[in-house]
Amino acid sequence: MKWEIISDVKKLALLSEEWCGLNNAVPDSTLFNSPNWLFSWIDQYWQTEWQLFLIIARSKGELIALAPFYLQRPTKWHQPTKLYPLGQGEMEIAEIASEYNDVLITPGYEEQVITELSAKIKTLKADQIFWRAAMHNSHIHKIIQNAYNYQTKVNNTRYLIDCSSWSLEKLSKNTRSRYKRSLNQLKRIDAKFIWVEPQNYQKALASLIEYHQKRWHDKEQTGAFSTEEFQAFHQKMIMADDSSHIKMSAILIGEQIMAINYYLVDDLTLYFYQSGWDQQKFSSYSPGLSLHLWSIEHCEQQYYDFMMGSFKDSYKQKFGCQQQSMINIALNLNKIKVILDRIINKFF
Repeated sequence: MKWEIISDVKKLALLSEEWCGLNNAVPDSTLFNSPNWLFSWIDQYWQTEWQLFLIIARSKGELIALAPFYLQRPTKWHQPTKLYPLGQGEMEIAEIASEYNDVLITPGYEEQVITELSAKIKTLKADQIFWRAAMHNSHIHKIIQNAYNYQTKVNNTRYLIDCSSWSLEKLSKNTRSRYKRSLNQLKRIDAKFIWVEPQNYQKALASLIEYHQKRWHDKEQTGAFSTEEFQAFHQKMIMADDSSHIKMSAILIGEQIMAINYYLVDDLTLYFYQSGWDQQKFSSYSPGLSLHLWSIEHCEQQYYDFMMGSFKDSYKQKFGCQQQSMINIALNLNKIKVILDRIINKFF
């Protein structure tokens, strides 16, 4: 294998085709590891003081591994240098919540790449490593374990439905009863379920933002769409020439949206990302439950992914999901500098 480090963001576009091919060739890889998603993130969030440190490996000229690292360099002397994957590390209030990010490795090369990359990651001279919402069996978890003898607890779970084996009959009696009651209520007011047409995405997104923000403001919280950066990211996804990575389902009364689900999508998976509904008028109709169940029943992809959630007390449990272990990596390599930074931030 021949290794190369790419440190110029402008050169990433030259890798786009190979990167996409590698992502498609890796079993269980996702949209969030694709150049489409990560280039969109770079366009919206990249800062000049950050340092790209993307590591690739080739065998006989073919791209067989890609580690999407970058460093957040400090702007003040006391701040630690932080290592993140591309797609994470933006301001928390504007976070787009990339999940399942990983190092991409062509099948058959895993052991060799993990061994060599475990040594190379130490050359990055980071004070901290952060990698959230990774799968427990991910390559990055194994690399960090090998490099630093790091052990982390499983702290979240992926909620995933295989639509090919899912059925309403497998759900609890209470869930089925609520769904039936909701459908009868919606039928009486002539409501209908639809997949939103792409030409109507802009209008639908406006309704989603209105409903979503009102719900969270009522809870005295900011809501996901509170920042211009977050809204602009998704506007660009929708306005892209190829908007095939976006999908929306909705419940309509006439032409008015009363509830909407916003999804990201790739060839295999429909990823549930955000939702909103008119709580003032229709909360008693259980629109959230009904729209999910209708969308699962009419999903064209093999998987319907609720993404990361807590182990217990998550509403996602009621939909008959498989649960897959997830981790958040937070590793302090320079504890003195980390503690110093905390002290200075507290008192100055």
